[in-house]
Amino acid sequence: MVTLTSLGLSGSVLAHHGVTGRYDASRPIVLSGTVTEAAFTPPHPILSVHVDTAELPDFEVGRAGEYFGRPLARPEDVGQVRQIEFSPARAFYALGDRLNVGDRVVIVATRNCLPPHQLRSSWIRLSGGETLSYTGDWAPGVNGCS
Repeated sequence: MVTLTSLGLSGSVLAHHGVTGRYDASRPIVLSGTVTEAAFTPPHPILSVHVDTAELPDFEVGRAGEYFGRPLARPEDVGQVRQIEFSPARAFYALGDRLNVGDRVVIVATRNCLPPHQLRSSWIRLSGGETLSYTGDWAPGVNGCS
């Protein structure tokens, strides 16, 4: 079980709530690495992941029409800890009983076009190979940031 942490959320991180998020679905970002922290409290489950590779794993996202571009792994993420907000869906809150610090995950995230440009996800593959995917998100993707 993951120990709940505050992850140091600031007012700017929380400012996007509501319908103001514009998540760039033209450049879905693949983050592969190990969980360093997690919080499973409202308004969103949040994971911090130490990204250890910029290689795309052999996987199929299976979300035709939701992402406008092919998923990419960014070299600038390697060696960094990235914080990812998940859709406020029951399946992601339930990960608190199944996910541990140190577990390997693969996450497909989109970046908010609006400051503070947080990463958001509704797709995760757990270390055992199980994929959780939620398609009913309230913040639809946009085709590029303008």
